Amino acid sequence: MTDALLIWPAEPDGEALLLRRDGTARRGTLEALAADAGPNISAILPGQQVRSFLTDVPDKVRGADRTRVARFAHEDRIAAPLDTLHVVVGAGDPAPTLMVARADMDAVLAVSDSVHIYADFDALGGLGSDTESGPVRLLGRVVTPGLPGEAVDADWSDVPGRVLDDASLARALFSHLDANGALDLRTGPYRRRLQWQAGPWGRVAAGLLACAALGTVLSLADARATQAQADALGERARALYTQATGEAAPANIARAVRRTAPADADPGAFLALSDALFGALSEHPGIRIERLSFDGSENALRLRLVYPDFEAAGALERSVAARGAAFATGGVREQNGRYVGDAAFQLEGTT
Repeated sequence: MTDALLIWPAEPDGEALLLRRDGTARRGTLEALAADAGPNISAILPGQQVRSFLTDVPDKVRGADRTRVARFAHEDRIAAPLDTLHVVVGAGDPAPTLMVARADMDAVLAVSDSVHIYADFDALGGLGSDTESGPVRLLGRVVTPGLPGEAVDADWSDVPGRVLDDASLARALFSHLDANGALDLRTGPYRRRLQWQAGPWGRVAAGLLACAALGTVLSLADARATQAQADALGERARALYTQATGEAAPANIARAVRRTAPADADPGAFLALSDALFGALSEHPGIRIERLSFDGSENALRLRLVYPDFEAAGALERSVAARGAAFATGGVREQNGRYVGDAAFQLEGTT
């Protein structure tokens, strides 16, 4: 969870704004504020740098193909060469689509290794854009919240934009972002390098990585995010490692497997995909995994989920999409008093 938000100015030498969860704020240069923000910081880009669209995407289009459809659909509306743009496509049809120059993404990461990167109009989407609430004035620009949204220089705007105090602005932003209401631009080639936590989901991921990379198809019966089951899976992974290599399993088995995996394996893709899945599941404790396996040929996780109700599948889909992954479900069905559904998870841009 992000502790601070660094709101970028539209001009490189403009005044930036740092907001914290408690509503406190500081203004200054980007470099000074980034140095003071701490490690758990997210960036909010000016909407002038991000184009937003709604893209008609057929239900059968999945994974990286969604990005290709979006590029083709809007190429006549984009002045810049498409290969210079980073494209993010959300869930649904029509699908919210954001395009930003790779140079702008590089500039953000040169200042700070932001956990997430958002467009300002998307981050403010919880405010709405109706005439009663209206656009918002933010650092010399007027932002129309929502998707598709936009931001324009205040001098070019037909409306002045309402001004929010720092505490109200912080509440609006953190509330919407905590609910995964905005698309994260840190996907694909800009996905953040993963740092695994020591909790149960991280142990499950490490164990599955080991089993998958060592050539073992693994299905988990009634697997839950509990310490006991995570430890049991870790023991299975260590036993498989010893069987495959003839050596004792190291403490960090996931790191060892990444080093010794076959050339045609992509454990990095597995780690990134698992991070998206387990991060999303941590927000939905009522959902549990019944079976899970990794399809290395398509860099996809295939699993059977048990939901607390029919609506939970849609909530999980939104959480996964906010982490740059595609969620494909075969539908939820009632089975012996349970709500069960098969699903596949695949990161955008991995195929």
